[in-house]
Amino acid sequence: MEKIIGGIKRDCYPVTPAQMVHMYTLQLSPSDEIVNIGTGQFFQFEMNIAALREALNRAIERCESMRLRLWKDPETGELWQYVMPYKNQYFEYYDFSAWDEDKAHEVMQKWTSQPFDTYRGDLSRIVIVSMPDGYNGFYLNVHHVCMDSSSVITFVKDVMSIYCYLMYNMPYPTPMTSYIESVKKDMTYEGSKRQARDMEYWHNKLAQPEPMYTDFTGFGRLQQQRQESGNPNQRWGRLPSPDGAGNTIVYELSKESTDKILKFAEQYDIPVSVVILHAIRTVLSKFNHNETDITIKNFVSRRSTVLNKKCGGVRMNCFPLRTIIEPAATVLESMKIIKKEQQDMFLHADYSTLRCYYEQRMHYGGAEGAVYDSVAFTYQPASSKSFIPYLKNIGFKSRWYTSGRQPMPMYITAMHRPGDGGLNFYFGYQTAVATPEEIEFLYYFTGRVLFRSIENPDKTVQEIIDMT
Repeated sequence: MEKIIGGIKRDCYPVTPAQMVHMYTLQLSPSDEIVNIGTGQFFQFEMNIAALREALNRAIERCESMRLRLWKDPETGELWQYVMPYKNQYFEYYDFSAWDEDKAHEVMQKWTSQPFDTYRGDLSRIVIVSMPDGYNGFYLNVHHVCMDSSSVITFVKDVMSIYCYLMYNMPYPTPMTSYIESVKKDMTYEGSKRQARDMEYWHNKLAQPEPMYTDFTGFGRLQQQRQESGNPNQRWGRLPSPDGAGNTIVYELSKESTDKILKFAEQYDIPVSVVILHAIRTVLSKFNHNETDITIKNFVSRRSTVLNKKCGGVRMNCFPLRTIIEPAATVLESMKIIKKEQQDMFLHADYSTLRCYYEQRMHYGGAEGAVYDSVAFTYQPASSKSFIPYLKNIGFKSRWYTSGRQPMPMYITAMHRPGDGGLNFYFGYQTAVATPEEIEFLYYFTGRVLFRSIENPDKTVQEIIDMT
């Protein structure tokens, strides 16, 4: 739809349900940096800065979502998005090569805490950076309505593939796909038969008895909220944070330990995400009096088509992954239950996240902000290093920076590490609802349960709990 913005006609499109999740986060937050994604990509070789500038510009020209703008209609309040025409940029350069590396990362973390003006101007910032020990690359900060982590990885791949073409005569990367075409396809979903099938699926979930909230710190939080509400049978919980102040703690799993997980997943045809989800849900059960009814907020990257894999943008939806698993079930039986639930969720993952959670709250009668999941989880199966053949034998460091705000109380991301492929576990948490000690406690038991489980797949869930 054409709109006049600043005296110029723009082809505008509605904001998608996936983007609305982040707009809802902005609405609840006192500051806008809560939706920033900051990352640094550093390669251990001397870089031609002019060539990197050219590669960055070409990649932005090819990626419509890196040129997105948001506009709020002053008369109706409706939100619209449009793509700015490509305009060549001259990216700043910072030389941190003589700095202490931690100090350089502190600077980039501060950059990540600088909010964008959501409705005016650019929604991304790129800085070319030299780091200690011969590492060079770039820092990227982008508004979450424009990109998600999968988009960032794809964009980095495109930048470095173009750079390798310019410098080493490597093949030019295949074109990115159109973000706007992806949005147009999303627009056909509303009122479609596919939406009706998805609605039926999620409404059937609501026909089940009310879930049980299980907190990552144990039963105490729900017990306290029951006392405050005067309802000893309350099953929903709430994890409010007044300002979203947060932090991220990263734990590195060794390559050897990661390989054990991958080998188990391949041997038993269990997705790696399910192996980790089994560990998280078992820990939540252990921490909450061996509760059998566990719900985890599971993120789904809707990129099953070529269009969606390379279009950029944000295509992450999240839904409640609820499993009821008896203590007598074996580890493999438990994982197969989770696998089946996750596969069904994937088939119906185009449904609106906000609508799903709103309907859940209305159906069960929870208060504003009521949830049944205390932990959100996502698994990123690959890093940008794995996509760039020319750079396979070159040192590579990837860093994800926190903005100092967290949109969710507890968000666990499992992502493969550049270089050796080992798993990193990112625990993003709000400081009002968790402490570093509680995060460490949660990670410790999750690791114990995970490896006890893959070492003893025929033991029962109860036996695994007792072993940890």
